[in-house]
Amino acid sequence: MTDITDDRYTVANLPVYLLRCLAATAEDLGIPASRLCMGLGLSVDDLANPASRISYRQGSIMIRRALQMAPGQGLGLIIGERETIASIGLLGYAMLTSRTLGEAVALGLSQQKFAGSMLQFDLDQDAQTTVVTASLKFPEPEIHIFLVEEAFASFLQIARSLVGIAFKPKWVDLAYPEPVYAAEYRRVFDCPLRFGQKTSAFAADASWIAKPLLTYDPLSHRQALEFLEIGISRERDKTELFESVERAIRQRMQQAPTLSDVAGMLCLSERTLRRRLSDSGVTYQALLDSVRKNRAIELLANPRLSIEQVALEVGFSDAHNFRRAFRRWTGSAPSELREPGLRPS
Repeated sequence: MTDITDDRYTVANLPVYLLRCLAATAEDLGIPASRLCMGLGLSVDDLANPASRISYRQGSIMIRRALQMAPGQGLGLIIGERETIASIGLLGYAMLTSRTLGEAVALGLSQQKFAGSMLQFDLDQDAQTTVVTASLKFPEPEIHIFLVEEAFASFLQIARSLVGIAFKPKWVDLAYPEPVYAAEYRRVFDCPLRFGQKTSAFAADASWIAKPLLTYDPLSHRQALEFLEIGISRERDKTELFESVERAIRQRMQQAPTLSDVAGMLCLSERTLRRRLSDSGVTYQALLDSVRKNRAIELLANPRLSIEQVALEVGFSDAHNFRRAFRRWTGSAPSELREPGLRPS
């Protein structure tokens, strides 16, 4: 298991929606949910409590255990197919009462921390296509495939909850090799699929994004947003600043953005951003290294990419400097990550 020193890895601030679905699915597969929770300081009953919060570490261990007990079954796809818009609680209701599918998607992504996902999602759109990309919050390639499967399959179910069963993605890209059960992907998504890509992405045609929702209700929507804001104000903390900085870094990672660059993207002065990070006990360099490290580990899992290509993707023009930085981050060389059985520390 990867040794992660980031304090946010062990902070219990993750809603239990995904892990609740995992526990229910495990029971249906003959795996006692209590075995997934054993020794983690939480119970199956905790997963049924919407007020419960767990850490990313606890969630990761639960997922690893489930994958070990049900190998090669596309467990993420199974769980994602079972989920509906009601699976993400009040946020789902706020999305359901939005005016259009596009507005519902934008709302869901803007408040994604309240949906309980263990991935980070970013939105990109033009006149023809809306694309949601998924990336790891922490360098854990062992659960990467599961998390993307669950997320994208649930995207599909949520969209169909909103605009009908005729909805299907425009295309889906996956940042990992084709698994042995790839036929399940084709059955679930029924759209063009590309494995071994640089980024995992779920795309929808603009005609769907503009589609009005029959469940739109401005009053109910306003009430739902007000309740969400109460939850946001209670849980707002320094992680929001970190996430904003990390998102800005990801958007310009190939250019190796400086603190000044990111401050400008966040409409802050460099001095203000440095002070706010310092007050939160972290440096910009630490966040930059964390984002680069996570993205590098994700890309190195793709055998089609050379070390030099990975270096360029994470902002290094010189592969030698990338190798040196990667060893400093993980204690291992990039090539070692590609050797069977080895993982960075």
